[in-house]
Amino acid sequence: MQRELPFNGQRDWRIVRYVLGGIVGFAVLAQVLVYLSLVALVDRPYAAAVVGAALISLLMGVPLIVAAAMQFRRAQRLRNQINHVVAHDATTGCVTGRGLVQHVNGLERRRQRADEELHGALIHLRINNLDDVGAAFGPEWSDELLQFVASTISTSVRRDDVVARTGPASFDVLLVGATEADAEQVCTRLTKALTSSHFAADGSKVDLAFSVGGALFDGSVDLERLRRAAASEAVAVAAAETQSVGFVRLPSA
Repeated sequence: MQRELPFNGQRDWRIVRYVLGGIVGFAVLAQVLVYLSLVALVDRPYAAAVVGAALISLLMGVPLIVAAAMQFRRAQRLRNQINHVVAHDATTGCVTGRGLVQHVNGLERRRQRADEELHGALIHLRINNLDDVGAAFGPEWSDELLQFVASTISTSVRRDDVVARTGPASFDVLLVGATEADAEQVCTRLTKALTSSHFAADGSKVDLAFSVGGALFDGSVDLERLRRAAASEAVAVAAAETQSVGFVRLPSA
């Protein structure tokens, strides 16, 4: 009984046949072109060889270059799609922690090339009752709450600020170029938007409870230190009252 080749084996064998067929076809076409050029320029064999080589290069080289360029563009699009998926959270659409690290690394490379100092702030926000919502209404409502909070954050910050989901219930907002007054203004606007928002899970109103903290930086961006400092400064904020959020300033790098 003949053993059936697996799918990958069949596909590889088909590729081999295409390659062999292409090689044979190229060799035959090359011989035909050389023969025709010799017939056309029988008294000028050197010119016939040059014309034959040029025709072979044009007829075979151009399609290969076009095919290679198309494959390169396809691979580039696929790479960009993969990078986008890896760098963005599937639930909220925000940048992931890994995406935030990549963004900061890009900022650091540009800072080193330009020999300039960076300054700004990082706001850390954690949803304190996310697990309670999931336990009371189901995990799908935890995702709804995350999406609700992410949308509120995104509409409360500046256009160039980066909103990242860096934990199961936490978000970080990176404000590059922000002064302390700018950071406090964004944080106040964000806190008011969340405390005044109305979220309903399965028809039941849910009071959002969260913690907010912030850290300022000068010089370079040490993301891990920023996150630890902002998280340590986080204060609990309930829907019934708004507390002022202070910012700790990291030493200049």
